Amino acid sequence: MAIIHYSISFFLTIILYLIFLQNKNKSEILYKTLFLLIGLNLFTFNSYLILTKNFNPAIHLPLHLCYLTQIGIFISMIFNNQLFYPWLLLNSLGGGITGFLNSNLSTKAIFIEHLHLHLSHFNLLFFVVILYKKNYFIIKSEYFKSIIFNALIFLFVIFYNKFFDSNYWFTQYKPPGINLANVLPPWPYYLIILVLIGLSSYYLTFKIFSKKLPE
Repeated sequence: MAIIHYSISFFLTIILYLIFLQNKNKSEILYKTLFLLIGLNLFTFNSYLILTKNFNPAIHLPLHLCYLTQIGIFISMIFNNQLFYPWLLLNSLGGGITGFLNSNLSTKAIFIEHLHLHLSHFNLLFFVVILYKKNYFIIKSEYFKSIIFNALIFLFVIFYNKFFDSNYWFTQYKPPGINLANVLPPWPYYLIILVLIGLSSYYLTFKIFSKKLPE
């Protein structure tokens, strides 16, 4: 399972690198391609689970931050609105890399779930590449607002998990699959460490995108 996961991640990383090498003049084409990929991903994943009666609200709702971010990117594209771009971008770099290096899927997960995981995190990194090529930048106030926004979502998810006995954001217990949490100490220490890693990722992304690059 690990070999397959990392092989797919490596293949998708090569594709992202080739996209990164594309001329800036093609950014509009890349933007439309990303829109189609996200739409296809969301439609096929949810349609399949609903039609086959495999949809489980305890695990398949888009409450994990990466899946929330992907939907946020899609909605922003539909309405051509960049209001949430700083938050989306700050989530996307660390989230995309995390998804390539980790999996929260058990051995019982079906193929469509693995496809959704890889394509979702690929889409996040695709979004990062596009904004990097468009010379997008984040200011300090947007950085802090995004952290506060995520903190509010985190609190909501904690209460949601308690009420519905789910494990979004892994607040209840360690996730299954191949992931860093397996080598971390038990709850709540693994959760604290994951939050700190997330904050570090946020800061790194902010530093990368806090200044305009030379044209």
